[in-house]
Amino acid sequence: MTPDQAQTAGQIERAYPGYHVWASDENWWYASRVNSRARGQSATVCGATPDELTRELSAEETEATRAHQAAMTAP
Repeated sequence: MTPDQAQTAGQIERAYPGYHVWASDENWWYASRVNSRARGQSATVCGATPDELTRELSAEETEATRAHQAAMTAP
């Protein structure tokens, strides 16, 4: 990973605690859950760019929040 990619990965990891972020040799971006702080169901999320990966992580977080809220309001 280049220094710029490492910096970007660190920014995404700070925004989404519990994920390890890296860029592949093909320049795809991945985030894998490394502990229970990571919100979402997918073990690994990917995107073609850092922005796309961030959108995917945001969608994971949103779905996890919805599922939690539904469970809390279920009879």
